[in-house]
Amino acid sequence: MGAVGDVTLARLRHRPGRWLLVAAGVALALALPVVSAATARVVAARALSTAVDALPPGDRTVIAAYGGSQDPAQEARDDAAVRAGLARLTSRPVVQQMLFGEISDGTGTTYRLAASDGLDQQVRVTSGRLPASCTPERCEVLLAGPGPAPHLDPSLGLVVVGTGVRTDPLLLPGTFDPGPAAVLLLGSDATALQRLHALAQFPRGVGWVGELDPTRVAALGVPAYADLSRQVSDDLSLHVRALTLAVPDDALLREDARASASRGRFALLGGTSAVLALGFVLVAAVGLRREHVEVAALLRRRGASPWAVARFALLVAAAAVLTGVVAGAALGAAVAWLTAQSTPLAPPGPALVAASLGDALPWLLLLVVLAVALTTATLLWPSTRESTAWHTVELAAAACAGAALLVAARGAVGIATVGGDPLSVALPVLVLAAAALVAARVWIPLARTGSRHLPSRAVALRLAAASGVHRPLRTVVTVGFVTAAVGSVVFAGAYRATLQAGSADTAAFDVPTAARLTVGSQGTVPVDLEAVSPLPTPAYSVVRGVAGVRTSATSADAVSLLGIDARALPSLSRWDRSVGASSGAAVATELGSGTAAEGIAVTPGPLRLPVVAWSPDDSGNVDVVAWVSTADGRERGIPMTTHGGVLQGTVPDLGAPVRLTAFTMRESTMSLTHRLHRSGEGGTNAAELSGRLVVGPPAGASWVAWSSKSAQVTATATSLTIDYTLSGPLVVVRPGLADRAPVRVVTDETTASRGTSLRLDLGGGESVSAVVVGSLPRFPTLGPRFVLADRTSLAEALDDHGPGAGAPRELWAVTDDAGTLVPGLRTALTSAPYDQVVVSTQADARAALENDAVAQGAAALLLTAAGVSLVVALLSLVLLVLGERRDDAGQLFAQESDGVATSTLRRSLWWRAAAVAVPGLVMGTAAGLLLARSVSTLVALSASGTAPTPPLLPAVGVTWTTVVLVVGAVVALAVCAAVAGRMLRASWPERPEQDLR
Repeated sequence: MGAVGDVTLARLRHRPGRWLLVAAGVALALALPVVSAATARVVAARALSTAVDALPPGDRTVIAAYGGSQDPAQEARDDAAVRAGLARLTSRPVVQQMLFGEISDGTGTTYRLAASDGLDQQVRVTSGRLPASCTPERCEVLLAGPGPAPHLDPSLGLVVVGTGVRTDPLLLPGTFDPGPAAVLLLGSDATALQRLHALAQFPRGVGWVGELDPTRVAALGVPAYADLSRQVSDDLSLHVRALTLAVPDDALLREDARASASRGRFALLGGTSAVLALGFVLVAAVGLRREHVEVAALLRRRGASPWAVARFALLVAAAAVLTGVVAGAALGAAVAWLTAQSTPLAPPGPALVAASLGDALPWLLLLVVLAVALTTATLLWPSTRESTAWHTVELAAAACAGAALLVAARGAVGIATVGGDPLSVALPVLVLAAAALVAARVWIPLARTGSRHLPSRAVALRLAAASGVHRPLRTVVTVGFVTAAVGSVVFAGAYRATLQAGSADTAAFDVPTAARLTVGSQGTVPVDLEAVSPLPTPAYSVVRGVAGVRTSATSADAVSLLGIDARALPSLSRWDRSVGASSGAAVATELGSGTAAEGIAVTPGPLRLPVVAWSPDDSGNVDVVAWVSTADGRERGIPMTTHGGVLQGTVPDLGAPVRLTAFTMRESTMSLTHRLHRSGEGGTNAAELSGRLVVGPPAGASWVAWSSKSAQVTATATSLTIDYTLSGPLVVVRPGLADRAPVRVVTDETTASRGTSLRLDLGGGESVSAVVVGSLPRFPTLGPRFVLADRTSLAEALDDHGPGAGAPRELWAVTDDAGTLVPGLRTALTSAPYDQVVVSTQADARAALENDAVAQGAAALLLTAAGVSLVVALLSLVLLVLGERRDDAGQLFAQESDGVATSTLRRSLWWRAAAVAVPGLVMGTAAGLLLARSVSTLVALSASGTAPTPPLLPAVGVTWTTVVLVVGAVVALAVCAAVAGRMLRASWPERPEQDLR
């Protein structure tokens, strides 16, 4: 090793704790990227597990299906090929199943005949026994499903030997699902049931069903698994005719895309903490500088060359860094190993450690080089080049600030590129580095200015200021480091609050009020239920639709229509964030309140309208429907028939007063069919139906103000005359139709740019006239292009073209505290009759977003970053006190000999830490808030790893950040006080030369 090597070993052996501080900083710097990479992989595994759990049980399958084969040999070859292919996708057992089409028993009952090779594990027998045999002439089956047992023709050869219920979702899943109401006859041998002679010509589906194997998906990775499923599908389609493979690749890929998008954010957070830990290396290296300068001077006096001195500095730096490399790799590997044990689908511990080290390798190499370079440069920098050092600091600060501005100038980074955009990942590093360098550069001028205004009685504070000004290196480095550490803590807290607020905003955007009720799976409409069983809180009905807005004479853009009671708008949650402009009350004022068609009051029961005249008599060729409405917008069509010169129908009981609000006339299906046949067979067009219908009003009512745009109408108090030609799809007659004012609407900004007069194309030549009274950046539950109107106004306009089109099919329930479910409302929504509709609550939506695996991974990493930042900031302040005590030992002894009280000298040591902590706290807070705002604006990624809707808006997280900073500052200064209080206890100061022996 030579003399330099011997001196290096001796230097490291003497008081190794000081060098271990450098190694500790390197260990943290290297461990954090490994932990970040491991977190990203574990989060991906949790997201995959969530995706699998979220699938309906019957969709967690791998299914290969085709129409079967009548050739036993070919079927055997198909079976072997399919099983071999599915074995590549899942290690779970594969079961063959088959399902015949719907069969009628001739008495009005239909049933489905099916079989599964694993029937004994998939059903629970309630009576009788399981099927035991199946031949081409006779096959035993089990009866399952609701409804009466079918009457089986003995010639089919089917014998029911028991009844049971399905217990396994993998029995007839996916493409084989016959539906919940199907009556099933289940056999236990899929191959044998296909041989049943009586049904040889009946269509059937045959397939192989295996359970999705999440472990294999996780081991391969979702993209590789999706590629494999495509390859298997292609291979099987070449060997088995008309076979299709169904794998839930899309759901898995969506979850994987979220996790992959967040991987860049994990790198961002881990990189920030790693660079911060690297700054601690610089702090520790500065603490070693004075002793190293003295040792280097001793070596030069004994004849060492400049290269030997430089090699000595490089060797001691490399030795400390290599020690940190080993410790950091071990620490990161241990955390990754423990993390793997807590996640079922995560890679095994060794695999996760290897993969995480591979992912973090570029960071690791860069950090090792930087750590060695920083330590070596700090030890070697000549004391005579102080001005050059300050110019270097200024240049580095300008470079970091310029790079950060360059990143900001590029604008937001989309979800697809955030993971692979190095500048966005480096943004926190650049901002924190710039803040640290600026703080270091301005501390001395500020300290000089402040020291001139200190009172003469503040001896301890004046001594601390004088020491910091005259020997500033250690102090300014610590100031810069504390600034970066505080900035990292504030950034972690503010960005965490931003992501949490983003989750709340997304929940409010999807569910704008406490609860949102939509049509159930059986077609049940929430508004109908609310009329029968009112909710305990106000509920507003909503009308939805789609229209076109012309961009030219031949093209149009699709826009979403939403009609809501204007009174509900002020109750929408988080309006300023989910909408982003104006206010609910202001928009409600702009839209105004529409007036429903007055109509004619009618009562439930028979509705009779005398037919004064119908010329020609088209009563058999024209369908006439009367429409009644309630005040809450519910509408019902009443088919009217002609009998004895009277149009008659039955008004339903809707639980509220109803009014007759429209008539429609349409050519009957039979008449239209005959007319089209005459046109097609005769080669000439048949005349369209036209005529005149004159009807009288219900007793005591008047037809005044009724009109139409599709027919000539004359309305008087005693008669309604309709001169019609059924050339279009529908003739609509309504009160006030001809004089309807344009609908007042608020639109998205792009639609509003078309002008104030807007035509909403409904299709079929129908359109609604609207006037734009305002615009908004976005609106809850709607896409980027939308039109918002008062519900009554929009419903009336839609009903003018097709009664029933304006009927509300959605309900928004609000509470006094919007977004929070009161107990009574939660009970009502989970009980009958509201169990028949789809209920979405804002609280549940927010909880789902916050409990998402990707969101929790981001939150955990942010807390880790904040914790590491606080620890290293505390250590840097302690090192400052220790270093100042050691380097100023002689001066402190001289001051004590001159009569300065020992307690005053101890307080001066504490004030040196306080003089660093306070400006670092102020400047770091500003830098952290700026960074949080920049990242939330430029990195377009929500907590759950998706494109945020609405966009993320910065939040400070005042409570969390303040508590952490205050507690951290108090603890740090208290520890520094304790360390300073134990100093200056020796009788004589230590001589620096003693460390050189």
